[in-house]
Amino acid sequence: MRCLPIVLVLSALAATPALTQTKSGPPVTGTIKSFDGTTVSLTGNDGKPFDVRMTPATRILISVPRTLADIKPGDFIASAGTRGADGMLRANEIRIFSAPAGEGQFPMTKPGQTMTNATVKQVITGATVKEISGGKTTIIRLTFRGSGAAGSPNCTGRAADAPGGPGTGCVGETEFEVPGNVPVVAQVPAESSVLIAGVKANVFIAQASDPPTATRIIVSK
Repeated sequence: MRCLPIVLVLSALAATPALTQTKSGPPVTGTIKSFDGTTVSLTGNDGKPFDVRMTPATRILISVPRTLADIKPGDFIASAGTRGADGMLRANEIRIFSAPAGEGQFPMTKPGQTMTNATVKQVITGATVKEISGGKTTIIRLTFRGSGAAGSPNCTGRAADAPGGPGTGCVGETEFEVPGNVPVVAQVPAESSVLIAGVKANVFIAQASDPPTATRIIVSK
């Protein structure tokens, strides 16, 4: 079996410290066929079957629709974005997390795209942006821990790759524009009862686990 290569955050850092993070490989995306209490069986987006083991540590989340107005300072969000010719990062989608996960800022597999998992520092609404620069879209400013040693300039990368582990690396700041049509969802904790046949799911697999073991499963409402 193999993982299907799918590309699947502002004041100060959130007061609650980041949770311990287990390194995960690229997510498997597909449709759940069955769940027997231990193993989730899926049909991947490429039509191939995939089985993944659950453990008591596996986090189950469900995506529910939200709006840009729901994002507040202190929230931890994830956003895949595209950097324009002007150097500005523009969000393609935003996910609001209930707890930190995969913190950092790093390139995605598609050229020009960047993944940002960070804590919201400030949300500048469209009206305020227009007053500042003549623009109309909302700007979100964020802070995150990256892979460099504490105090490193130009902080980027994944917090999990910091020399001393998650929460010990450099602190970086970033911002991106949010066009009005960008989808926003919240990923909230759920019970295993949501793992039913026919539900779409993104499954994150612990690196080097054999058999494949899920660190997180995110289903769509």
